[in-house]
Amino acid sequence: MFKDKQIQVSRREFLRDSAWAAAAAAFAAAFQERVEAQQKKSQPTNLAFQHNEPATHSTQRLQPVNIGFIGTGTQGQTLLQRLVRIPGVRVVGVCDIYPPHLSRGLQMAGAQAMSYRDYRRLLERKDIDAVIIATPLHLHAPMTIDALQAGKHVFCEKTMAYSIEDARRMVQVSRETGKHLQIGHQRHYSPIYAHAREMMVEQEVIGKLVHVRAWWHRNNSWRRPVRDKRYEELLNWRLYRKYSQGLMAELASHQIDVINWFTGTTPISVVGMGGIDYWQDGRDVWDNVEVIYEYPNGVKVVYTSILSNQYDGYAEQFMGDKGTLLLTNEKDGFLFKEPMAEELGWEEHAKKAAGKGGTTGLVLDVTATKKKGTGAVIGGRKMEAGYEMKDAYMLELESFVNDVVRNGQKPLCDAEVGYKAAVAVLTANKAIEEGRKITFTPDMFQV
Repeated sequence: MFKDKQIQVSRREFLRDSAWAAAAAAFAAAFQERVEAQQKKSQPTNLAFQHNEPATHSTQRLQPVNIGFIGTGTQGQTLLQRLVRIPGVRVVGVCDIYPPHLSRGLQMAGAQAMSYRDYRRLLERKDIDAVIIATPLHLHAPMTIDALQAGKHVFCEKTMAYSIEDARRMVQVSRETGKHLQIGHQRHYSPIYAHAREMMVEQEVIGKLVHVRAWWHRNNSWRRPVRDKRYEELLNWRLYRKYSQGLMAELASHQIDVINWFTGTTPISVVGMGGIDYWQDGRDVWDNVEVIYEYPNGVKVVYTSILSNQYDGYAEQFMGDKGTLLLTNEKDGFLFKEPMAEELGWEEHAKKAAGKGGTTGLVLDVTATKKKGTGAVIGGRKMEAGYEMKDAYMLELESFVNDVVRNGQKPLCDAEVGYKAAVAVLTANKAIEEGRKITFTPDMFQV
């Protein structure tokens, strides 16, 4: 079902031949003309701080960062509503081919933003420092490559690309242009994940890692309501294989990326199964997947994603011979010790939580770390005295603006990191489709 082949999406095809563009064109042109006429009357350079954050002495001293935003659907809006709160950011261009999304994106971006249906016109602007790409998966590669070649730093949502070949080319172009490419695996910027990894790797609180479980379980169709059927594939692109790589790309990629990060390795082999067994509604991507990865040192990873039961929610569970680290709902962390494990120096001061079978877990609390106030870096953030907890989406965007664009630093989740996660999940889809075990070779993860 999912072929590991390069998707050739030419710029002309995107604008002229795409089914989505054709569907939207009927009323998008009139909408575009009206919006652009309104935007040309605005004054783009003087309103950014008023929209993003009240001007203060600190924000006034910041060098403004001009951002172009491509793709203002559900995920794009999730990012955009956080981006405009970052001091010094000006979202000066917004692009989408679906008029309601474009309209909403413009409202969120502020009066300084110009609207575009052709992303290439946005990239032609010399005043844009960086772009954020939150479009459907099959468009990640062509848009990212064009943006890098236009001299922009790029933040591209996960999964990195539809195919391994496309992802590899994205890495290559980032290197060729000298422009940074950050991939939207936001857990790299989460203090709770960084704290848990430090405990597992540096403090060895779970002992020898032997097994990992990860899951993402929902009880819904993953389908969005569409009143006008012309926009079915545009709004529900995740359900159609010509645009989507399904549950492995949209959900599992986050969690397999975490496993790569925590173990410092990549998988050795993968086998799995999937099917359209519950939501038989015209989709052609699986509504459930069950995958087993083998990692170095005998570590096995069991991954499941389903759309017919939400009891377990979503989590990553790292099991060692001295304990288990459980990260749930992307915000909470717990340590469950094995009965024979020695006591930890901080154990008596930790908060406790009930686990399964009457077990008691220790709550992972980043704010309680002894490193608070020392300036030590956890999850890409300095543990300063006024440390404030923020969600990982906000943190990854702050890092992109301040560390990557302003200061030229390499992203925590750069193109190479995103590439390894993409190889792992896209190869899993191939293993499921072909019904066989696939062995990875080291060169598969190298560019």
